[in-house]
Parts: sequence; structure tokens; C-alpha cells
Amino acid sequence: MNDDLKPWSVTASRITYEDRWIRLRSDDCLTADGTVVAPFHVLDYPDWINVVPLMPDGRVLLTREYRHGRNEIVLGLVGGGVEPSDIEAGDAAMAAARRELREETGYEASTFVKLLASYPNASSHSNMVTSWLALGLSRAGEPCFDPGEKVELLFTDLAVILDDIKSGTVIMQSMHVAALYAAESWLRTRDVEGLK
Repeated sequence: MNDDLKPWSVTASRITYEDRWIRLRSDDCLTADGTVVAPFHVLDYPDWINVVPLMPDGRVLLTREYRHGRNEIVLGLVGGGVEPSDIEAGDAAMAAARRELREETGYEASTFVKLLASYPNASSHSNMVTSWLALGLSRAGEPCFDPGEKVELLFTDLAVILDDIKSGTVIMQSMHVAALYAAESWLRTRDVEGLK
């Protein structure tokens, strides 16, 4: 480890944009060697979660929805931001995973396994993402989408979607890819009851 690496000092900070989705913080920074970096923009998002829902027959439940940043219909996982109500519930990341699974798919899970925590983009984002494996799924009702949200559900074999990702046939968000590989690794080392 390099002991010469040190965090930057923040000499000034201001919120330059904020709405219900995002907060842009603009910091004036000073590196350990005295270099001024100003402004340095940081996206202050709430923490995020994503969920790999595993059906009793071993298939994974994926989502397909429009993603405006890419202007494409994208295959992915259940996911979303941690909300204030999740924080009040205790384990905020798990509460968000339960809520998002129910809202986006209409399914509930009896068990959530924490797969990994990671930084979406540590250079310019302040948040973390926690990835979960959801087991013991059962249908609880109809999905309840946010305004402007429309989600199509797809069921597929985990090995098939990983092969599609490796071949480039499917392109997904990088955090979703990491969660799928973490789920595959976790499942490979365990005998999960009810799976073939």
C-alpha cells in the first residue's frame, strides 16, 4: 500500500443543483501535494439496491424497461434507491430490496441473501449499491409502478443470461452484471432447497 496517498481537503462546498432524484455538489478541493481541483462535481445519490430474484424452479426473474440515459429498452434486475421509509424500517438496504421487489414484480421473497456491496462510481458518486439474492419467491399481487415506469418481467436460466452477457448479446448495467455473477458464485457453493 502506498502511504503517500491521502484524501483531498475540501476548501469550499456548495449544492449547485438539487431535485427529488439527484443532488449535485460542487467542491473546491486541495490535493495533498497542493494542487487545486475546483470545482469537482459530486453526484449525491441515495444508496441503491438491486435484487437477483431466484424462482423456485431455478430461473431468475429479470426486468426489461426503457432507460432514458441510453434511449434504449434494457434488460436488468429489480433495483432502485433507498427511500426514507426504508431507513425508518431498520436495515435500509434490505427494506429497499423487499419494497422494490414487491413494487416492480408483484413477488415477495422469504429470504434475502446479501451478495455484495460496491461503489457505483467512486470517482464522482457518493453512494453505495447493495446486491441481494431473493429466495423463496411467491406471487403477492400485481406490480405497483412509479409514474412513468413500465416494467416487463422475463424469466430465464442464470447460466443462459451469463452466457449472453459474456458473448455481448446482452448488455446490462455493470452493477447488475456484478450481482448476477455474485449470485452464480453463491449458488455454486450451496445446495439451495427446491432447485433442480
